[in-house]
Amino acid sequence: MEMYDFTYALPNDFDNRVYQLLQQLYKSHELANAFANCRYEYEDLGLAYYAGLKGDNWNKNAIDMTIEGSKSAILVLKSNKSIVENAMSKALKSTETGLLLRDTVYLVSDDFSAFPETNEERLNADIKSSELVLADLIKVGERLCSNATYDINSSENSINDFFRDTLSLMGYNEVKDQTRHGISSGGKEAGEVDILITKDGKEVAIFEGLKLSNVNTAYIDSHIEKAITNYNALGTATFIVSYVSTLNFENFWNKFLEFLGTHKFSLDVKRKMQNLSYPNASTRVAKTVLSRDGYDFPTYFITFKLLR
Repeated sequence: MEMYDFTYALPNDFDNRVYQLLQQLYKSHELANAFANCRYEYEDLGLAYYAGLKGDNWNKNAIDMTIEGSKSAILVLKSNKSIVENAMSKALKSTETGLLLRDTVYLVSDDFSAFPETNEERLNADIKSSELVLADLIKVGERLCSNATYDINSSENSINDFFRDTLSLMGYNEVKDQTRHGISSGGKEAGEVDILITKDGKEVAIFEGLKLSNVNTAYIDSHIEKAITNYNALGTATFIVSYVSTLNFENFWNKFLEFLGTHKFSLDVKRKMQNLSYPNASTRVAKTVLSRDGYDFPTYFITFKLLR
């Protein structure tokens, strides 16, 4: 990127960076969670100089941010306005994006139900929301399992692309593939989550896909850890989706479920692994609840049997 060759767009990991800054730099779980439970949009006002911003603003644009949420969440954010806006300014990566925060408007919206009184209420609401995503993923999986284009010879990436494209057609307009998000396995650079699904400026699902012909525990474990630890600073509902080529699908699932039941997760397990009812002959689903820094989130394991 040449000097002053800016993107003039929010970074893909903007909400994740704001959350991390509020939680880690400013040591406020309350602020971080309030921000995560709101949605935001921004207006590009054009050149920052003409918008009244001083300092290092050459060729940069000013933006106004609007944050909407429940009354309780907005009250928390407005009471800490300077901290929230400092975190957002840092997360903008102005040297890359060319965007500078000018002002923030905080709106209480009737679209939001009351901010949950307890973490249990918040978790239950997240589970309800994530199960809507689960239902759609199963629909996409049904198309995959009956599509002769995808079989034992298909690559993992090509099947991930099928999910990404089909989800986009189903109304998930912000499906981001191979998004730089969180940290890599080595811990030095941003990692690349297979699919990040967002709505209204808020993460709703992390999707990690892998292709299996047997219960390769080391390979499965590496994907689990990337999805729940490296990519998931916010505690977003996580879907670990396996594309399976095997003659005995039921036997595979039983071994896979046994592995999950004894697996040593790097995060606390708040609810034991549950084997859900079978949606169809080619699909199996299990779920659990994990906890990151005291924030519980649902995690789903889905397997789809590929045509041979």
